[in-house]
Amino acid sequence: MTQARLLQALRISAVAALLALALMIWGVLDPHPISLVIAMSVGQMLGTASFVVFLAVVFFDLRSANVFGNVVRRFSDKPRA
Repeated sequence: MTQARLLQALRISAVAALLALALMIWGVLDPHPISLVIAMSVGQMLGTASFVVFLAVVFFDLRSANVFGNVVRRFSDKPRA
């Protein structure tokens, strides 16, 4: 993925997290059963999706920096005497 797409995905992730937080706050401030059900189910879905997108962005960023190749190379080298 390109840097621009990673940045766009990160922005979408941040907006989804803020929406999830707003829904959960709405459920606390307006404790009617339907608002609680909507806030907790949709809020949890948005929050979880946001976290998954964030982890994917971190993974692709680390992969583009070749961090995983360096780790594999470090552990696969024979010990030096």
